[in-house]
Parts: sequence; C-alpha cells; structure tokens
Amino acid sequence: MPYPLSINTFPYLWKMPVDACIRHLMSRGYARVEVMLTEPHCWPLSLPREIRQQIAQRVKSKELEITSINLGGFDNNLASQAAEVRQLAVKIIASVLELAGDWGAKGIVVSPGLGRPLLPPPAGRLEQAFRSSIEQLLPVAEKTGVDLLLENIPYSFAPKADGLASVIESIGSKRIGVCYDVPNALFAREAPEDGFRRLAGHIRLVHFSDTGLDVWKHDRIGQGVVDFASALKVMREIGYGGPLVLEIIDSDGDNAIDESVAAISKLDS
Repeated sequence: MPYPLSINTFPYLWKMPVDACIRHLMSRGYARVEVMLTEPHCWPLSLPREIRQQIAQRVKSKELEITSINLGGFDNNLASQAAEVRQLAVKIIASVLELAGDWGAKGIVVSPGLGRPLLPPPAGRLEQAFRSSIEQLLPVAEKTGVDLLLENIPYSFAPKADGLASVIESIGSKRIGVCYDVPNALFAREAPEDGFRRLAGHIRLVHFSDTGLDVWKHDRIGQGVVDFASALKVMREIGYGGPLVLEIIDSDGDNAIDESVAAISKLDS
C-alpha cells in the first residue's frame, strides 16, 4: 500500500497565511497537509479565532486532513539552561498542542532543544533541562490527545537515533514519539536505514526531501543524494504505517511539490 502523502506548507511561509495556503494546496489536489509554524504564516497565539475555527470546520467536514503541526526549533528551546527560556518554550508548545487538538492533528513536531555551537553545555545538563520541560507538557498532550514528536534535527542536542531513543525510553511516556527526517539523518552522517531500525517502535511520522552532504537542504526529490527506495524499503520492513510528509523548501513550491509527489509515487507503488 502506498503511504498517504502529506504536504508541508514550508514553501509558502513568506508568501501567504495558513488559511490561504491551505486553500491553495487544496485547489491543487493536496488535502492532507503538515502546517509549519512561523509568524506570520501561522502562529497559535496570534492566529485569528475565525481562521482557527474555519480550518477546524474543514477538518471536521473531512475535506481537509492536518496530519501534524511542525513547530521547528528556532523560536523555542526546551533544553535551554535558562529557566525563563524553557518556560516560554513550554507556553508556546502547550498552545501548539491545543491548536493541534482543535485541528485533529495526531502529533506536533518539536526539536529536542539545543545548546550553543561553541562550548555547549554537557549532554547531561541539556537532557536534564529537556526532561524538566517535557514533564510540564505531558499533561497537556494527554488532555488534548496529541503526541509530542521529537525530530532528529542536526543542530539539536540529540541529532541521531540513539540519542532520541535514549531520551524517549528514559521518560517512558506513550505521548512521546519520533518524527524521523531522512535528509536530516543523512546530513548528520547517520544511515537512515540504521536510524529507522533503532527507532522502529517510536516513529510516528516520516519526513522526506532531498539534500547533499556539504550543504544542509530540503530540496525537491531527485536533487540530492538521498536513497528514497532504500528508505521506503526499511519503512515497510519495520512496519511503519503512518503518513509520509514531503517537507520541501523551494522558492517554486508548486512545481517542486508536484515533481516530488510524482517521483515518490513512482517508487511507492
């Protein structure tokens, strides 16, 4: 069975607000989306109530499916060494969980958090700070019925499968899973096949796009070195049955998405 494809709204962040973007994607035949959160495209604390309700109604009527909401990691840091910064991140992410609940999304994609590039805090301090933040968010995740999906982001303190698995297994909550991003893994010098197998019991969402090894990108499928056929094979091997999100970053979003959908559809058949 082909994986249900979901389209991330990344290419449209600076071109249109989320409601216009969703209408645009639906007009092009894409009614399953992952919403990227960035002001002014979409931000829970400033999103007009009527827009929030309109999108919720589209989901309720089953004309639209929001697979996930992607928060990224630049406007929040769950592993910050400053308590005030962590509290702000918790407040923001709690609002995203509420929004995801309203929109029927099963999970929100979050960064584990980061230190500084030069002389970062010891890994133990970063993990301790992260855990203190997550413990505050778990009751909200439980109330909303929305999972926290940690992404393997190269700049985070847990960029590879072993680190993510260790953190998740030490917390032991069913509300924490993984969004495994294949080009992120490759750029972090992790074989995606190994990452999939290590995280087999935790993966709830998969991101596809293309990248090279010298510059970190999320290009249209076929522009980099990602072996998508191999990734799809191991996804089936581990029994992954969730959505496949195309997270393409391209100034020509329409054509990049169409080309990527066509390329993946040929492989995933």
